[in-house]
Amino acid sequence: MSFIHLLYSPSELAANIGQNAKKLRLSKNLSRKTLAEKSGVSESTIKRFETKGTITLEAMILLATHLDALGSISNFFKTEYLSTYEELNNAKRQRGTR
Repeated sequence: MSFIHLLYSPSELAANIGQNAKKLRLSKNLSRKTLAEKSGVSESTIKRFETKGTITLEAMILLATHLDALGSISNFFKTEYLSTYEELNNAKRQRGTR
């Protein structure tokens, strides 16, 4: 279990993700206008994401695609697969109860 939620509120975490996106955009020497044209996401949406962390999932995927960061997003909620018979044998079965 991750304790990151104890350190940051969801809005603080979202704002941090937006700031990371801005740093990545700038490291690729892209203006908001250029990224907007390439991704199809409006310039105002990019600005709102970079400053407040507010964005739709679809727009974030479009931006990540054009910033070559799609791998990071595609790993959200990814389950880890067991690779050996021993790991499989020792794994506890998990089931949702609700």
